[in-house]
Amino acid sequence: MVTLDAIKLKIAKLEKQAVAIAEKQSSIGLARIRDLMQKHGLSVADIERFVGKRRGRKPGVKAANGAANAPHPNAHPVAPKYADPKSGATWSGRGRAPAWIRDAKDRSKFLIAAGAAPKAASVKTAGAKKAVVKRAAAKKAGAKTTAVKKAAAGTRGRRKAAPAKKAAAPAAAA
Repeated sequence: MVTLDAIKLKIAKLEKQAVAIAEKQSSIGLARIRDLMQKHGLSVADIERFVGKRRGRKPGVKAANGAANAPHPNAHPVAPKYADPKSGATWSGRGRAPAWIRDAKDRSKFLIAAGAAPKAASVKTAGAKKAVVKRAAAKKAGAKTTAVKKAAAGTRGRRKAAPAKKAAAPAAAA
């Protein structure tokens, strides 16, 4: 019967063999790397500079043109529905609930009256309404210019004829 001490001796012997094999393989790999470095004329500093470079955008850096902060063109601003009486923070009722209202069983005490919106929220929504009006005006003007362009494109460079005038009286036959 094999004893525990005999098994421990075998384990220690095998661990020593494993370490020796790992060192041999790593020395072979390092020799290959050294040969490749000599072949291509590279130094350790070259490798460190290459490893130091990261490809792509750095984490946490947003686009330089500010497009990441711009709202979606089809997004419609929503007036706040709930307000925190302590901090004055507001929530529209859409998306995840903020921490100050998340665990409340009765959210009715946080409701904002229809005409009594907080100052910050009313200023925000007023600005949003102005932006919507401006966008609508720009869209209307854009539609007019595209209609004119389409009409001009259909004439193939000819000038559009003036609308016909109504005849004042029928011509008398002679």
